Amino acid sequence: MFYLNDEFAESFQATDPYKMLKGMEGNVYRQVKTRKTFQFSLNGKGYFAKLHSGVGWLEILKNLLTLKFPIIGARNEWEAIHRLQELDIATMNAVAYGERGWNPASRESFIITEELTDTISLEDYCKQWTDNPPDFRTKRELIENVAGVARMLHQNGICHRDFYLCHFLLHQGAEPFPKLSLIDLHRALVRKNLARRWIIKDIAGPLLFCKDDRIE
Repeated sequence: MFYLNDEFAESFQATDPYKMLKGMEGNVYRQVKTRKTFQFSLNGKGYFAKLHSGVGWLEILKNLLTLKFPIIGARNEWEAIHRLQELDIATMNAVAYGERGWNPASRESFIITEELTDTISLEDYCKQWTDNPPDFRTKRELIENVAGVARMLHQNGICHRDFYLCHFLLHQGAEPFPKLSLIDLHRALVRKNLARRWIIKDIAGPLLFCKDDRIE
């Protein structure tokens, strides 16, 4: 299964996308045994790629035994991005996706998203408040913005599962201000009926950042 926008279809023409992505050089943001996230440039534009290799049966069984949904590749993020876009929640724009292999334990997959430029994570932005606090209106609008995203997600059966301020990107200089984009949907959970515990888990994420009075 593959999706490539026009630019990547031309760039990957007659090549193995997996082999090409593995051979690319870029700024590695995260690399673990089964997943690599890196930033790269193509035709003067910035992108992020996530490469997934097989997680193995042991990891799948461990998740199932603890009643967790195993994340075995990029499809989860691909589908979550499109669901958020349907709900008009600002997020990443996926431009390429692929998966191969019938065995879920060894399946390979990838997803490529456009780089969100001129942004700062909301966590880093709020860290500056100790020495350079914003006005009350800015604080209120940011809190309402985050709360609004949480409400929209949970009302539509979506749990981010990593709902921390570092996964909100604040677009600097955007009009109207503030504008936030939600990223890192790798572990997002989509259900018709979202259990209350998932909602509580999400909401607890931003509150953890408040414990040292940074955003009070």
